[in-house]
Amino acid sequence: MAAALLGGAALGPVFDLLLKSVIDVGIHIATFRSKFLSLKQTLIDIKPVFDDIERLSKVLDGRDEEIDMFKKQLMKGEELVFKCSKIKRCDPLKKWSYSRKLTKLDNSLVKFCQIHGLIQVVRDSKQILVKVNENGKKLEEIHSMMRNVSLMRSGSSIGFTNSSGSSGWMNGSSFGFSGLSNMPQVSDSMVGFEVPLHELKQKLKLLQEKDQVLVLSAPPGCGKTTLAAKLCQEDDIKAIYSDNIFFVTVTKTPKIKCIVGEIFEKKGYRVPEFTTNDDAICQLNNFLGGITQPILLVLDDVWSESELIIDHLKLQIPDFKILVTSRFVFPKFDTYKLKGLSEEDAKHLFCTSAFKDGIPDVRLDLVDKVVRSCGGFPLALRVVGRSLCGQSEVIWLNRVMMQSKRQIFFPTENDLLRSLQTSIDALDKGALQSRETTILRDCYLDLGSFPEDQRIHPAALLDMWVERYNLDEDGITAMAIFLELSSQNLVNLALARQDARAVLGLHNLHYIQQHDMLRELVIHRCDEKPVEERMRIYINIKGNDFPRWWFEQRLQPLQAEVLSIVTDEDFSCNWHGVRFPKVEVLVLNFETRTYNLPPFIEHMSQLKTLVVTNNGFFPANLNNFQLCSLLNLKRINLERISVTSIFTANLQLPNLRKISLNMCEIGEAFENSAAKMPYMWPKLVEMNIEYCSDLTKVPAETCDLVDLKRLSICYCHELVALPEELGRLTNLEVLRLHSCTNLAELPKSIVKLNKLKFLDVYDCVAMDNLPLEMDQLCSLQTLCMGSSLGIYKLPDSLQKLVKLEDVVCDEETAYLWESVKEHLKNLRITVMEEHINLNLLHRS
Repeated sequence: MAAALLGGAALGPVFDLLLKSVIDVGIHIATFRSKFLSLKQTLIDIKPVFDDIERLSKVLDGRDEEIDMFKKQLMKGEELVFKCSKIKRCDPLKKWSYSRKLTKLDNSLVKFCQIHGLIQVVRDSKQILVKVNENGKKLEEIHSMMRNVSLMRSGSSIGFTNSSGSSGWMNGSSFGFSGLSNMPQVSDSMVGFEVPLHELKQKLKLLQEKDQVLVLSAPPGCGKTTLAAKLCQEDDIKAIYSDNIFFVTVTKTPKIKCIVGEIFEKKGYRVPEFTTNDDAICQLNNFLGGITQPILLVLDDVWSESELIIDHLKLQIPDFKILVTSRFVFPKFDTYKLKGLSEEDAKHLFCTSAFKDGIPDVRLDLVDKVVRSCGGFPLALRVVGRSLCGQSEVIWLNRVMMQSKRQIFFPTENDLLRSLQTSIDALDKGALQSRETTILRDCYLDLGSFPEDQRIHPAALLDMWVERYNLDEDGITAMAIFLELSSQNLVNLALARQDARAVLGLHNLHYIQQHDMLRELVIHRCDEKPVEERMRIYINIKGNDFPRWWFEQRLQPLQAEVLSIVTDEDFSCNWHGVRFPKVEVLVLNFETRTYNLPPFIEHMSQLKTLVVTNNGFFPANLNNFQLCSLLNLKRINLERISVTSIFTANLQLPNLRKISLNMCEIGEAFENSAAKMPYMWPKLVEMNIEYCSDLTKVPAETCDLVDLKRLSICYCHELVALPEELGRLTNLEVLRLHSCTNLAELPKSIVKLNKLKFLDVYDCVAMDNLPLEMDQLCSLQTLCMGSSLGIYKLPDSLQKLVKLEDVVCDEETAYLWESVKEHLKNLRITVMEEHINLNLLHRS
């Protein structure tokens, strides 16, 4: 029946046939039930997309090679499902083989959409083509436009003419976190939000199209962001908006072009280069106007000065609504006011944080006093409660006294901040008290170095802490600090896999985020002393408006050891001569396409760690990088930077130990300058390269960095090969190649790395074998491999890896390891749940 459908049949019936087969067989066959449930969910998730494609494909008069390719994919799937229904449970080999084939089908359905652009590129392109066709364009012109979709996949661009007359729809940045949602993770067991959630949901559903905007207003720390995120994850809301919910965090001084750029990124598109704010709105209107389903835009943490931004984003397209969260009220918009928790809910939330099983084990009057001091703020209740967890009654009494005596130091939100302050003071008494008493608090205060609402890369903090507090370079202690701060509800951790954090450690951590009120408190703590006495100086420059003290201190050296400077896209001023001779950590955040490094870097003789982050959408060029030729500089961490800036400066850094390139533009500079690296950085022991989408190969000369111990090249989807000279890195202990999806094999010389302890090839989906002589990796302790769908047999030599302790893999790969485990009695196999998440695997 399936074969009969190929000759010109519509896509819908073929798709429906596979879905029906999966449902029917899945009900009766227990052998592959989990696989059929996963496949069923995948088909349900992508069905609305293909309903749109089916409807719009009629414009192309049935001549669509993409559709025919997908039909064949679906029909092969239907045949596979039929064969699975005939497998007997007593045949384990066939069961394993067909289980892998079902997983491969599941993955390929989604990956086909990714690779061929069907989910967004084809659908939205066809939307545009329908409109073009209605205006009288010839069908031949339409097909010509559709061929450009294929060009886009290889890095070219398609598009229309924007308001400035330039082509720009699919042009732009290819180095963003495209598709990554900024929506916070929320717990299923939230306290006191049931009624507000229902009321907010009803208010949003009843919002008239002419009104378009709904404001969720409450003081900071009341849970506005959490409530908005929870609403977006409700089944009935997702049924309305599908994957067209955009959650954008707005800064105190928002830029329309930045907000629009984030929306493009979240949909998996390259960010256009907007010439003006009007151009950005015009392109956004064209972009979202091609989506046929309702759209919800969530603007989180909007300040009172940004009302005009909301007005600009009120697009004239059908079924488009905006949900705004703010600590302020906007009278012109419909508003839902979120109140603090009731006394009963507040006590319940506090007890779940402060006591095991939520049952108080101290005097109830102390509990009541602390709860009242938190003022019904969920943030304070969680943070304060967690800081008192497991503490003696004496500590509780002292905390009540501190709460009552502490002076109010903020003109607003003082109750919240006063409560949070005592929890920061209590950090010295945390789980890490065996180390220097102030390390946990100092590490927490260092978080103020990063801009508000920024996702902080763990490697950047590790680079700071290794040099300031002598932490181990492998990140074990740093991960313990992150987990302790998270347990205190002071930071949010985005873990890649909940089920492997013990094995993967810091490698399992995507990013760290901090609540804006907690960051505000950190800044206040660091700014309490006069500027000349501060150990940390955090500066946020709007436009060219330097702080007043900057000019007053020009002749007097400052004592700070940590310096953070944030500038925006309007910064164009020359740096003024201030001296920071004792700075050990310098963190620079900016938004411009070209950035002049401050000249005072040249005199930072104690500088050990340099973190430079471009918060724009496009790789930036750094000028004056030659100023960084400092003898003590040991760690460089760059994000969204063109590395040409580094290599043309010909930096001689004799003590550099680590360099990290995150979402950087590698270009030809890396390859052309690789031969210089062993001479420029003779003591380099670690190199991290992540999300660099133009990295296609690693130069052979990189393998002359003979002291290298850790090499991480992850999420580089265009990387196709590693150099055969890799075996020269005889001191290498860690090799991470996670999610390099086009990497087909490991070089044979890898078996010469007899000091290698950790190897990660997870999600290297094109890899179809491991080297036969794996037993020569005699020091290997941890191996991560999964979703490598071509690997059907493991080398027998793995049975001789006597030091191998942990294998992290998917369910199908675990089956392959069962025979190896018989020879390695101490081997632990951690099976990962498969999450097909193109947003994490693909950053355009």
